[in-house]
Amino acid sequence: MTQVGEILPSMTEVFQKEFRKCMDNNMHRREPYYIFVTGDWYANDTQFKLTITPMDFKPPVMLNTMLWRVDNKKGSIDEVWVLPKDAPVGPEVPLGEVDEGLMKIAKNFPLYYS
Repeated sequence: MTQVGEILPSMTEVFQKEFRKCMDNNMHRREPYYIFVTGDWYANDTQFKLTITPMDFKPPVMLNTMLWRVDNKKGSIDEVWVLPKDAPVGPEVPLGEVDEGLMKIAKNFPLYYS
């Protein structure tokens, strides 16, 4: 059983293992592709579900996601984005407060465009 102080290293280990598995399963691809990653807590914050999906196209930018571009021909992997779970606020918004304009735009719409 994982102890509280071991959660982050344990999650990192699972992420690395699953990410490597996704790359290994897609070594046959000759055209560049993307690896889309998202994760969140479920079941009253007792279970963390990690989803790693290879994609032929670049998905829209979404909060709480990570995206890498993989090119097997070149042997390269490039980070495209790593975004936080919560919405960013501008410098004119005091710390701890939410930009109301941003919240109105984002209501019921999980996409964040930069």
